[in-house]
Amino acid sequence: MSTHTLTVIVPMNADKFYSITETKEFDQFQIPFLGLDSHELVEEVDKETHIHRIVKIKPKTSIPKILLKFTTANQEVSYQDTQTKSKVKREITFKTQAPVMAEHIHVEGVINVEPLDDNTCLKVLKVTFRFTGPLQWFSSVIENNILSELKKTIELLPTIVTEYKKYLLTLEESNTSEASTTKESTTQEQSNNTQFDQSSGSPSKQVDLNVNPVELSAN
Repeated sequence: MSTHTLTVIVPMNADKFYSITETKEFDQFQIPFLGLDSHELVEEVDKETHIHRIVKIKPKTSIPKILLKFTTANQEVSYQDTQTKSKVKREITFKTQAPVMAEHIHVEGVINVEPLDDNTCLKVLKVTFRFTGPLQWFSSVIENNILSELKKTIELLPTIVTEYKKYLLTLEESNTSEASTTKESTTQEQSNNTQFDQSSGSPSKQVDLNVNPVELSAN
């Protein structure tokens, strides 16, 4: 068994970053950056102190060649993460089910988000590997492969977050523009209705004025 710690500085407030971490929206946004085929939310349960999630991730990269002899030709190469996201502190625990030989490959860890200042934070990922059975002989090869992918992912995080902030800003501006257009449209419609009411009221007054002389002459 071995444990590794990976860290990265993220250009976002700690609370804000923690709020988007392990959410469906941010997961989907990361797909093209991380080179994934898919990132599927299988289950999400919102509890009093935490959020329980299960996600199924299908990478484009192949699994280590050493494991190919344990797979079948039609076996889907994807792995499943079971996550517990705390509501009490900025901490997420996870356990990963490997795509093959899951009974012999054990990967679990914890993610913490620590504030640095108002605009940046530190993501700390601690991951533990344990291999059993026949894979003990190849543990270092498998571990290095998984660790390498984790390092690539965490190194991309600052870029992903920067682009996500731009996306949120664009979305906010779009919503503001739509709200402004809707308000202007409503104001114009109300103005048109007011003008219509005024113009439609005018003829009725003229009719009344025309009728009165006739009634008077008749008397």
